[in-house]
Amino acid sequence: MRTKKLPSWAGYILFPLIFVIITVAILFALFAPTINPYIGLLSYVISDKEAYVSTELFTGISEDIAKSGMLPRSQINYPQTGDMYGNITVSDTSVDAPLYYGDATKQLNSGVGTYVGDMGAGIPGESKTVLLAGHNNTFFNGLQDVQEGATVTINTNYGQYIYEVTGTTITSDNDASAYDLAQTNENLIMYTCYPFDALGLTPVRFFVYAKYVSGPVIDPAS
Repeated sequence: MRTKKLPSWAGYILFPLIFVIITVAILFALFAPTINPYIGLLSYVISDKEAYVSTELFTGISEDIAKSGMLPRSQINYPQTGDMYGNITVSDTSVDAPLYYGDATKQLNSGVGTYVGDMGAGIPGESKTVLLAGHNNTFFNGLQDVQEGATVTINTNYGQYIYEVTGTTITSDNDASAYDLAQTNENLIMYTCYPFDALGLTPVRFFVYAKYVSGPVIDPAS
């Protein structure tokens, strides 16, 4: 029994189509790290921004407690890696982004990431260094316009935190002196790749430093 051959015209359609599909797949794999942050930014811009802040991460906290200046640690459901727990804005810049716990690729493609580690950094209110990262060409692109004295506002479900920008610096990506995670006073550090128009990772970082102004203090003993 002879195998039925494809019509000659089918080859002119089928093989180019297969080639196009393979080419697109290869290109997507190559450029996904560059494209994904833009997709995340677009999703945030066209979404209902209020829906981005979970109402379930921090429950059972009364408005009075949130405004009293002290927040019992026992009443907080601490965020897990990947959780979105707030929003960050910087005055006189375009920075307005969801804030995630964790700074892996998945979090940075969706918003601003919070450093998670055993070196002493924390979340707003813990009287520690809060170290935040964001992509230079999406969520943290607006940091290029930041000025000393600018107000950084972080809204979480357990309170609002205000910081004041004290300075900036440009340094190499392996300069450990650019941040101090052992501090025991509340402070904020934001950083991104530099220059701002570069695509992908660069060996240079742009750091923004800010001092704590206001916001409830999390009491670890209660």
